[in-house]
Amino acid sequence: MTLTQIRTEIRNITGVEDTSVVADSVLTDLINKGQTILADEANLFAGYATRNSVSGTGEYQLVNGNGSSVTAWTIVENAASAGSSNLANMIRIYRIDFGGDQMTRIGMDQIHNISSNVGDVQMPSAHGYYINDISLGIFPIPQVVKEIKVYYYHLPTTLSGDSDVPMIDTRYHECLVYYGSWKTAERLRDMNMISYFKNEWLEWKEKVVMDRQRRAGEPKFSINYKDF
Repeated sequence: MTLTQIRTEIRNITGVEDTSVVADSVLTDLINKGQTILADEANLFAGYATRNSVSGTGEYQLVNGNGSSVTAWTIVENAASAGSSNLANMIRIYRIDFGGDQMTRIGMDQIHNISSNVGDVQMPSAHGYYINDISLGIFPIPQVVKEIKVYYYHLPTTLSGDSDVPMIDTRYHECLVYYGSWKTAERLRDMNMISYFKNEWLEWKEKVVMDRQRRAGEPKFSINYKDF
C-alpha cells in the first residue's frame, strides 16, 4: 500500500474521516513511527559503512555530536551508497571488521590504559572494538591503514509523499494500519476501540518479528548491546 492508501484505511476503520479532527500529517507521523518500531524490534533493515583507519588513532566518531560533525564514512543502506557521510540512521551494530577480519566486542573496563594499548584482554581476534559514547574504539590501536567496516541495522526511509511505499514487506502493511488506528483512538479517547486496535497491532508486530527470525535462520535474537 502507498502512504495515501494506509491513511485511507486508518480513516475507514476508525471512522475519523474529517482531516480537521486528525490531520493527514498526524497519520503520516504515526505510520512512520510504526515502521520505525518494527525496524527496531525485528532488525529489518541491514546496512554497512566503511572508512579507513588512521595509523596511531584508536577512536573513530560514528555520528554527529558533542560539537563535532563526521563525514568520513561511506554508507550503504537500502541498496544505495552515499559517501562523505555518517551513521545517522543506525539503530544498532551487529558486527565490525578490521582489514576484512571480524573483531571481538570488548568493554572499555577491560583495558587498563586505552591510549597506550595497555590491557589484559583475552580475545580470539587480533583486534577488539568498543563503543565510547558516539565513537568506535579499536584495541590495540591500529598502526596500519586498513578498512573498518561496520555492519548495523538502520532506520527505514521516512514516508512523506502520497505515493511513497513503506520499506517493510507488503504482506505486513496492515501492521502500520493498526498502529496508526491504535494511536488515533488514543488521541480521541475512544475507549471502546483502543484495546482492539492495540491487540491487532501487537499480533501483527509479532508476525513481523517471527518472520524476520525465520528468514535469519535463528530461533531468537540475542542482542547484548544497544548503543544507538
